[in-house]
Amino acid sequence: MAITEELVTRLRAAATAGDPDAARELGRLLCMLRTDSREDALDGEFLATWPEEPWLRAALRARPDDQLAAVMLAGRLVQQIAYWQIDDDHAIAQGEDDHTLARRRDEAHALYVRVLEADPGNPAARAGVATLNALTGDTVDVLETKPPFSYYELHLEAAGSGSFLHSECVVTTHPDEVRWACSWLMAPVVAEVEEPPFGVDLCLFTYSDGRFAGSINLGEHFTADGLLDWDVVEIPPLTGEPLPVGHPVGTSHYGYSCDWG
Repeated sequence: MAITEELVTRLRAAATAGDPDAARELGRLLCMLRTDSREDALDGEFLATWPEEPWLRAALRARPDDQLAAVMLAGRLVQQIAYWQIDDDHAIAQGEDDHTLARRRDEAHALYVRVLEADPGNPAARAGVATLNALTGDTVDVLETKPPFSYYELHLEAAGSGSFLHSECVVTTHPDEVRWACSWLMAPVVAEVEEPPFGVDLCLFTYSDGRFAGSINLGEHFTADGLLDWDVVEIPPLTGEPLPVGHPVGTSHYGYSCDWG
């Protein structure tokens, strides 16, 4: 089903009214975005706002035993730790420090433990704990960079001022979600260049059972009005078992992540 603003609006209304299923699904969709505000998306400060977090928390308050919501929230907390560890000065300027990162680490760990106590074989929780420990220096284990599942990775590489570079990635398992996330990913790029971003380094990678299955250079398929021409882009269907929601892919998780330097 295509992801539209109308769908998101309906989910938001139902979640606000107290529907935990709507809150969890809204949180799942929003975890694929840096922000759900077009104004924030165009902000040159490049801040992540974690729009999924309040909805996943609402789902868990309504149903504390919701393993899917718990794994997703834990994964996003891990992503927040990774984000704020990129640049200490940037983190401090936004009120982040060792205390706030430790709070996220403790909460994410507790969520994963809760899931594993109920379901010891949960693959997303098991891999999530390993990723959390690696990120916070609590283990020297080698992470499985390409888990044995099938998924899409949408990658945008962009250059900033001087030698500054930033990359953004969205991991998902459905073509409609790729298209929706891509529209948000490209909105600030199109606004900045004020013309079709022909040749932008935007690629979609497909993995089947953890193995690279192909890639599409999406930067070659923009129209004159700056939109991606999805009519000429054939996203291949996934084969094999889809990546579980919240499952890490290396140090990234299902959903949005970024890096810069």
